[in-house]
Amino acid sequence: MINSDNNHNQFLPVIGILGDGQLAMMMAQAYQNLGGEVMTLGASADAPATAVADQSFVGDIGDFESVSKFFNAVDVVTLENEFTDSTLLSDVAARCDTPVLPDPSRFGLIEDKLSEKKFFQDLGIPQAVFVEVTSEADLKDIAGYLKIAKGGYDGIGTYRVESMSEATKLFRKIQSSGVILFEEAVEFKKELSLIGVSGSNEIVFYPIVETHQEDGTCKFVTFPAQVSPSIEEQACAYVSSVLNKLDTQGLFAFEFFLTNDDQLILNESAPRPHNSGHITLDLANCSQFENHMRAVAGLPLRKPEIVKDSMTMVNLLATKSGAFDFEKIANSINDPDASATLYRKNQSRIKRKMGHVNLWGSNQQQRAENLIRNLDI
Repeated sequence: MINSDNNHNQFLPVIGILGDGQLAMMMAQAYQNLGGEVMTLGASADAPATAVADQSFVGDIGDFESVSKFFNAVDVVTLENEFTDSTLLSDVAARCDTPVLPDPSRFGLIEDKLSEKKFFQDLGIPQAVFVEVTSEADLKDIAGYLKIAKGGYDGIGTYRVESMSEATKLFRKIQSSGVILFEEAVEFKKELSLIGVSGSNEIVFYPIVETHQEDGTCKFVTFPAQVSPSIEEQACAYVSSVLNKLDTQGLFAFEFFLTNDDQLILNESAPRPHNSGHITLDLANCSQFENHMRAVAGLPLRKPEIVKDSMTMVNLLATKSGAFDFEKIANSINDPDASATLYRKNQSRIKRKMGHVNLWGSNQQQRAENLIRNLDI
């Protein structure tokens, strides 16, 4: 699919996005608004990003030849998610002389939950107590989480256990899934998210937000996060130390627990735009997607300026499976102090993210609840 729009800036690099979901869609739209051209590689011809990309390739992101063909068609590559093997990406990048940002040799340090936690620990950033589980002898008879190190998101691959017998039973079930770790449960009063974008010689931050989870999936995000300036400064200091050590370009999102005694514990990160950052599409003068693509393109970053006093982002999670009319849903949201982004998905399945809505002004929580209750998702 080729877009015939001729408004592209010939001096901007053509950016290839590995992935074709909603994050790729919003990344593409942000870069096109800057005058740039975007190509995507994904498994489907009717995925969200293919509707907006200047050119879309259908292929296997894990296949060396498919990825090589894609790399040869673009100037620089970025990622929609961190699940592609970093070694494959490094090998293809070297063969095609096409850079990948963030650099896979760098984000490889944090591409799975175990290496990520060791990396953070080495930087002195507080972590929940964790251990790699290679046999049942490594399990603990306390409440915690068994986690598959690579490939999990939205609660997938993360399992709560309360006892040794639960942990043992579950470990036997998932031990063939790859590297497993056990993490002790942390008592906390808030879950927070902080986004930092690393450019060629600068880092910019978005304001810290509070995320509200249910069964491992984010239901909504609120700003302000109602934390003290010192806590936000500490989170920025932790993120700065990670980004300076990684020494690459692009956006990284960091999820923290705030304990009952106001200690920050870094839970995990993602080397890409993040669900918690969708709020920036209306909260700031420059969204997370624009600054990520600026970093990848080698453009100066924009320091985000906040344009709303408060905001709530609500994920539109499907409550059933079947055909989905996203245009009908978008047209049914008639709140003047709200902005809806639907993800161009024609099929829903339970808990699938179909879109999000940003709300500002008064009674945000009540309006968000009414919206969810009344939408047929």
